[in-house]
Amino acid sequence: MDERSRQHQFEEQFLAQLRARALALTRGLLPADIVLVEPTAEGIEDVRDTLRRLEVFDRGALDGMPGTRAAQFRFQKSHLGGLLRSTLVRMRARVLTPVEEFVRGQSPGPIGREQVLAALARYQVLPASERPTGVVLASATGFTPEARRMAEGGGPPTLVLMGLRPDGGWDVDMPAGLRSSAWARLFELETQDDRLRRVLHHLEQDALALDSRGIPLRELSQRAGLPLAQTELLVRQACRTQPRLMTVVHDGQLHVARSPLEQTEGETMSIWARIRRLFGAKPSVAEQVRQMTAQRVRLEQQRHELDGRIGALEAQEREIVQTGAAAKTDVERKQAAGKLVRVRRELGRIRSQANIFTQQIDIIGTHIHHMTLAEQGRRMSLPKAEELTRQAAEAEGLIAELSANADLARSIEVTGESPMMAEEELAIMEEFKQAAASQQSAPAAQAAPAPEAAKTPRTATPTASPAPANPPGGKTRESAKPEVG
Repeated sequence: MDERSRQHQFEEQFLAQLRARALALTRGLLPADIVLVEPTAEGIEDVRDTLRRLEVFDRGALDGMPGTRAAQFRFQKSHLGGLLRSTLVRMRARVLTPVEEFVRGQSPGPIGREQVLAALARYQVLPASERPTGVVLASATGFTPEARRMAEGGGPPTLVLMGLRPDGGWDVDMPAGLRSSAWARLFELETQDDRLRRVLHHLEQDALALDSRGIPLRELSQRAGLPLAQTELLVRQACRTQPRLMTVVHDGQLHVARSPLEQTEGETMSIWARIRRLFGAKPSVAEQVRQMTAQRVRLEQQRHELDGRIGALEAQEREIVQTGAAAKTDVERKQAAGKLVRVRRELGRIRSQANIFTQQIDIIGTHIHHMTLAEQGRRMSLPKAEELTRQAAEAEGLIAELSANADLARSIEVTGESPMMAEEELAIMEEFKQAAASQQSAPAAQAAPAPEAAKTPRTATPTASPAPANPPGGKTRESAKPEVG
């Protein structure tokens, strides 16, 4: 699918989802109880004007260009049992498309501030009765930061920008007042399952960190483009659906990690686990692995913080060395030397701490690995050596008996053919062979004299005169016979 087809599909899906969302929310979740949706012409007019400015007058170019569709949503409130209606919100929605990039064959980028302003200017020339109170602009390639900052203002009209994310989500920019109102639900086109799928996608994208030091919840929230509280709920839901996922608290921050060993169905019941711990029962192997995994995540986080400090000190060390090399007086060199000594001492201390954390992580990781292998071996019920030997002997005996029966069946096979029939068939087969040989030799014999005759020159031969019909004397053969007696 090329980029134009993809944007065509995005345009159709966006307007259909927005329409379905509006119809669903008017059933008691919005101040309005009726929504009227009708197509408008600002989309195709904008694309036509852009093509005319680029001096493209091909009708096919307009028909094949995305961004030509637009719609108006009128949200109304019924009064007196539906006898009277009042319009609460007039909203226009359309998809902005980088038409100029498509015409020039360039890769489309995010929509800029100028194109958003041009789209808003079309609504300013409408009559006051038709001028929208809210405008929703969407883009399959997103919006630039300058364009997104335009949505922070209060309007009029109220501007909402919805850009598609690479992971399938939405970047929605709207005024703060609108975000805290009930109308903000209208622009939540993602379901809970879609958000959960995106969170799991970002976790799998950084599987190395997930299995080692964990992923901070704040960092995961920024990657998914979701609020922090909503991301935490999705993470806890993911931990219920995937038993290997777990959360670890380090320095007051929540981290998401993955244990190498998943808990069984009985171990995942937190009530029974609490009762077992209450009576001092020994934790299961899966619980021990999860506890050590949490300990390793905390150590990995501390080691990660130390790596950041080490990188900063090494950069400072290189800067001091360059400053000392460029110094022109001994006083400047001495000052740089003192700084370099302090930095290198601090760098050595931090490297020692990082080395300790590394050794501890190696020890815990090795123990987790061994416990995981042993527990996986215990969970998998495999046959023992005695059972394997017995089954192999039974299989060998069965195969030997089957082979013997097959040989016996081939040796005692009885056919319905008599000896005379066999001899007759052999004779017929020999007759077929002789007939085939004679058919092959006959054409060869006829074709052989032809070349010789062509090579031999033809000589004139005397032509014999035809014999008379009757012998001379007028006597016939009958009369020429001697008479007897």
